[in-house]
Amino acid sequence: MRYVFVSFCVFAAACTGGTPTGPTASLSQIGGTAATTEARGGSELPFKGTYEGLETVMTPSAHHLDATGNATHLGRFTLTADWAIGPTGGSGASTWTAANGDQLSTSFTRFGIVVPPTITFTETHTIRGGTGRFANASGTFTVVQTRGLSMPYNNSATFDGTIDLGH
Repeated sequence: MRYVFVSFCVFAAACTGGTPTGPTASLSQIGGTAATTEARGGSELPFKGTYEGLETVMTPSAHHLDATGNATHLGRFTLTADWAIGPTGGSGASTWTAANGDQLSTSFTRFGIVVPPTITFTETHTIRGGTGRFANASGTFTVVQTRGLSMPYNNSATFDGTIDLGH
């Protein structure tokens, strides 16, 4: 059985068309230099995650959110957002802070649909750069946020889109 396996490995190596020169990267290196080089080449990468937080009403038209969550390219993060509500929806800005302190900045528009006992908001975020590894970032993503109709407003959300790290 061992000879069959060794023969198969030799055959597979011969079929690759090249002479092996050394070991390939292990799975433990994913996220290291090899994978990061591709991401820094300007390609769009998936950006998604979840968060939960508390919305505060500053004035009837001004709202604030403090939240925590987990996302691709951020890991564990904190989020602060401020927005104004108008007759056809709202718009605002947010700062997403990764565990190491790097920040991602966005601007967004939002609209909501009330289906008692909750309201669901859909936000379209445009990434405006940031600090650290997000200094030249761009992209867009959609947040779907749900909260109750009575205070305190405990929000939960999912988001999905793309990010280009621009390196």
